[in-house]
Amino acid sequence: MPVLSDMHRSKLPDATSRLDYEELFRHLPVAAIVARERVMVDCNERAVGLFRAHRLDIIGHSFSVLYPQQKDFAETGRRLAPLLANRAEFSDDRIMRRIDGSHFWVTVRGFAFHPQRPFELAVWTFTDMAGDARRSELATRLTERERDVAALLVHGLTSKEIGKELSISPRTVDIHRASLLRKYGARTTPDLIARLLA
Repeated sequence: MPVLSDMHRSKLPDATSRLDYEELFRHLPVAAIVARERVMVDCNERAVGLFRAHRLDIIGHSFSVLYPQQKDFAETGRRLAPLLANRAEFSDDRIMRRIDGSHFWVTVRGFAFHPQRPFELAVWTFTDMAGDARRSELATRLTERERDVAALLVHGLTSKEIGKELSISPRTVDIHRASLLRKYGARTTPDLIARLLA
């Protein structure tokens, strides 16, 4: 039985009470995946299309299959747990992997149902940020740390804040920022952010 059947369903007094909420979830206009302990237990049609998958490629599998490398999955989990615990909601831009092996930039938003146990039950939505082919090609050529720095730059964090988040020095952040500026042909950080999000 899909995981949504376990969730609370309110009784509405009018015709909307006849709505099938599982059917609504399947056809949401945004890609959505429900996970327990970072294992995907349900997804909608948009998620299947976005990740170029079949439902069986997603349901019952670890989220790690959607990350470029296992270390990206592990590092993201380590970084996200305290953020979800503090805010219950989370948003991030990152490179993810489709089932066919291609990579793309995506905006990820997450909601933890139990902030004290953030991965126990969570819903994640995904929005493809793909621009032109050149942008996608550049994104996949970034190093792991450049991807981390880029994802935090677009949220307006300073070098000091990024360094604290990634447990590296602000000077190291600046080195990665300089590399990003060079790869994207940007002159300033605002220009870089605009190109990352273009």
